[in-house]
Amino acid sequence: MKRVLCRAETSLLAAVLRAERSLGMGGRYRPPAPVAVRVAGRPLRSAAVLTVPLAALGGSTFGAFGDGTRFLQAVCLGVGMTLFFALLLRMERLTQLHYERVGHAPTARPSVHRPRTGGASGTGRIPARLSIRWVVLTVVFWGVKEPRALRSVGSSAGLPWRWCCCS
Repeated sequence: MKRVLCRAETSLLAAVLRAERSLGMGGRYRPPAPVAVRVAGRPLRSAAVLTVPLAALGGSTFGAFGDGTRFLQAVCLGVGMTLFFALLLRMERLTQLHYERVGHAPTARPSVHRPRTGGASGTGRIPARLSIRWVVLTVVFWGVKEPRALRSVGSSAGLPWRWCCCS
């Protein structure tokens, strides 16, 4: 059984490294922070510290502290989240160890400064930024102004406009 798990872990690590290379993330440019190494070095403990408050929050949302079935559901949710995050942290630690063995690639670092091209690709950048900002500000101002108008519409039509009933 241990051999099967070891083989599965190795193939999962190979898949993670292959995905990193295909997404252009292969070859980390600098070593991870010491905190990241410590957290990933103890995956089960770190996952439990992360998921116990989340499972308690989920249990209180479900109303699990008064019902035994929902409490069991919350416990199963917490165990599932713990195992999932432990698997992710284990894969992160194996990836860190792989890059420690292979080495980091400081020469393959992409340039931070990309020179602008003066052609057609550079001319539409300013209007695109202005239109994006205009859309965002329009939505924000509409969200501030409209709840007052929607409150009367929602209450008369019987619609659940509870999110906009603030004064």
